[in-house]
Amino acid sequence: MPTRVTAKEAYGSLIWKEATLSTVVRILHNPAYAGAYVYGRSEYLVERRSPRTGKASAHVRNVAQWPVRITEHHPAYIGWEEFVKNQEQLRQNWGHDGNRGVPRDGRALLQGIVYCGVCGRKMSVQNRSVKEGRSPSYVCTQGYLSGEEKTCQCMTSRPIDAAVVEAFLAAISPVNLQVATRVMDQIEQELVSQRRQRELQLEQVRYEARLAQRQYDSVDPSNRLVAAELERRWNEKLERVAELERAFAQAERDAEWKLTSEERAAIADLSRDLPALWSAETTTNLERKQLLRMIIESVQVDGITQTGQIEVQIRWRSGTITVLEVRRMAPGECSLKTSGEAVSRIHKMAPRRTYAQIATALNRAGLRSAFGRRFTTQHVGYICRRDGLGGRRPRSISKPPNTTGRGGPAES
Repeated sequence: MPTRVTAKEAYGSLIWKEATLSTVVRILHNPAYAGAYVYGRSEYLVERRSPRTGKASAHVRNVAQWPVRITEHHPAYIGWEEFVKNQEQLRQNWGHDGNRGVPRDGRALLQGIVYCGVCGRKMSVQNRSVKEGRSPSYVCTQGYLSGEEKTCQCMTSRPIDAAVVEAFLAAISPVNLQVATRVMDQIEQELVSQRRQRELQLEQVRYEARLAQRQYDSVDPSNRLVAAELERRWNEKLERVAELERAFAQAERDAEWKLTSEERAAIADLSRDLPALWSAETTTNLERKQLLRMIIESVQVDGITQTGQIEVQIRWRSGTITVLEVRRMAPGECSLKTSGEAVSRIHKMAPRRTYAQIATALNRAGLRSAFGRRFTTQHVGYICRRDGLGGRRPRSISKPPNTTGRGGPAES
């Protein structure tokens, strides 16, 4: 990308450099590329000051709050509507201030749509290394970050994700889909009726505004008190019209959906193939999250009210709510454990073998520890001490093995 040199040598000359993340973000947020001149994109809040310097901190305003905005000020690369749409998308991608954020890689399938059932705040995801073999956790830390003594709750994501996925696949089964399509037909009819009611309401307030304007135009200008009162009423009617227009425009955007016959057929085919598609190895967690977000608005979890249970409330995009009860996993239940076969062999060989001989036998048999490593005397010794087997036996021997005694050759 083109860059001006700011160093003393060759100051002001144009060079080309590779694009960086900060440069791309600056371009996306710059209204100059939309042909607009703006002023006041940031404001300084007196109540938010730096504890170190005492200066007021800057707060970025939304596009609608910019005090000065002149569109079509100069030739543009993109239109103003597209620029505003990009700003809204960037804000939604952020994942803060109640936004979902874009789906990201990771094993926690409810990232961005899971909320705390205790305080109502959005929960964050605590990811772990793949080598650990542990599931991510959903943690409510917003209260703690705001000064509270502790976090609300924390729970592993594995049982919650499994319950939500099961409900998701059941909701889009062919049988439920037929019921859903009939419900959508009724919703479409209700939307048409609501749109007609909004049009009549808007027509009424526009008539009242025109009537107030005629009354104001017909008053004698010398009668200032009456003229001022009529002007105030006219302004109130105009504000009411503008308010309803904004509200109705938002309602139209929210209700802007209608399924064609081709889309209905495609959804029916997808409902039959989705379970296999979900379980396919080629399907990534990112794609699974996108599928969940298509029909799930949010998920609220409460692991505090009932001991040993987690209440999961799934809020679907249709507005209905499904309540599930999930058993809370005990501490260490999902931790990696030595296989039962290896433990059983250690129990059999412990009375007559040393730790080193037992480890050698386990490795020859192709068995591995909980972390997939070869057994050592430390591994065997830990299991023996934990289970009370041969806690005093030596871990190795210094003399050649006696084929007739307790230290005989290890079994293969």
